[in-house]
Amino acid sequence: MSETHANTLAVERILATEPVLVGAQTASSALGLQAGHLGHAGLPFAQASQIPPVVLNALAGAALHEGWAGDLGGARRLILDGEIILHANHDLGTVSPMAGVVRPGQLLMRIENRAGNEVVHATLAESGRRALRFGCYDSVIAEQLDYLDRVIGPSLIKALPAEGLPLLPLIAQGVALGDDTHQRNVGAMYAFAQQLPGLQSEVRQWLLGNPQHFLNYAMAAAKLSLDRASGIQGSSIITAIARNGVHCGVRIAGAGQRWFTHAATQPHGCFFPPHEPSDGQPDLGDSAIVEAYGLGGTIAHAAPELARLMGQDWTQAEATGRRMRQLFTGQHPLIAPALAGVDGAGAGLDARAVVAAGEPLRIHTGIAHRDGATGWIGIGVALAPVECFQAALAAL
Repeated sequence: MSETHANTLAVERILATEPVLVGAQTASSALGLQAGHLGHAGLPFAQASQIPPVVLNALAGAALHEGWAGDLGGARRLILDGEIILHANHDLGTVSPMAGVVRPGQLLMRIENRAGNEVVHATLAESGRRALRFGCYDSVIAEQLDYLDRVIGPSLIKALPAEGLPLLPLIAQGVALGDDTHQRNVGAMYAFAQQLPGLQSEVRQWLLGNPQHFLNYAMAAAKLSLDRASGIQGSSIITAIARNGVHCGVRIAGAGQRWFTHAATQPHGCFFPPHEPSDGQPDLGDSAIVEAYGLGGTIAHAAPELARLMGQDWTQAEATGRRMRQLFTGQHPLIAPALAGVDGAGAGLDARAVVAAGEPLRIHTGIAHRDGATGWIGIGVALAPVECFQAALAAL
């Protein structure tokens, strides 16, 4: 099969996917995650000593929350000694932003492909700047995690239409209202809540007050779609981008589940006072799956309010977004931001186009404090290095 034919097939499979939110399960049931096992965002770590404090503390908090240790210090030792087994979220069939951890007892949202039989699961995002996904854990965060499992998740499922809730129309509505669907999800969250008229007032207000909660559903929808292109021999379409705070990695359709890596970059953008760029953790999380799908930093030219919030020069952000759009082989039939014009949003991120352009891929990201205790300190732009895409192409 020629590369052109392979890429056409990959994009067709991606665009034929219809992600629908249908229910919820515990991670033990959904993913087969057993006691003593945790999922983590980003690609796998070669050895435990590589794990940055943000990720290590998030893992330790999850282990403590599950009751596997008596304190955070003990939980960290279990992880570093290999007593707790770690799995990359992507390999489990889920995704989570930043240092997002998946533990057996937590509730996951089930997202099915209405046009096939594939399934992925989304984590429920916490609120606030101090959260487990930023490496923080204490009694207040423990209450937040329990609130998600006990109130938010069950309330959402109870309010779902019998046929489930299609996610792509919500993403499209959000983008039409200026979302990039990575760091800005205001429009999509309003569209989400509007489709659930039976929601409890308390839950509705919580969701509208925490619009970034929608990111996790967008990430899962992107993974469900992109995974369908994995394994197409000869295809240079990217099926995942992830970062673990040490390395950034990409997966390419023609090489299946292999990761091709380079050093993670340092995000730049807007830091919440009194924090400075030197406080920032190198880029991490599964959330760049939305850039691989054609959202986030690849539609920077359609999200002017986000550029303002990130302290980015609009002229530069717009120009970069338009260059990113050219790295895709096709056009999304549903997502059509007004500022993107006739080109719309891209579909099918082509590693060959990235290498030919010689420019790293723009990622819109949150920024965690590198100490793994302070939490969320800013939003900005990170990069997926060209070297990742070069290595992926070499494997073809």
